[in-house]
Amino acid sequence: ITQDHEGRKFRLQFDVRQFKPEEIMVKTEGQKLEIHAKHEEKGDNKSVYSEYHRQYLLPNELKTDRLVSKLSRDGVLSIEAPLP
Repeated sequence: ITQDHEGRKFRLQFDVRQFKPEEIMVKTEGQKLEIHAKHEEKGDNKSVYSEYHRQYLLPNELKTDRLVSKLSRDGVLSIEAPLP
């Protein structure tokens, strides 16, 4: 939880630099936030598979429809929403 000139904010950050934006999924179900990323490469005689999965139970006062996710150029996914 952070405070700025706009008020209190809930913020989470995730290091997902090894994934492309289209490989990252963010979803909510009730007060549960889920981040899932999957990368797969197949080539001659080798295969690379990476997966990232995190789940968080969000505070009850947080309105999940106000969550905003942003992916920075250096691969940090930020998810934030205002708190009442």
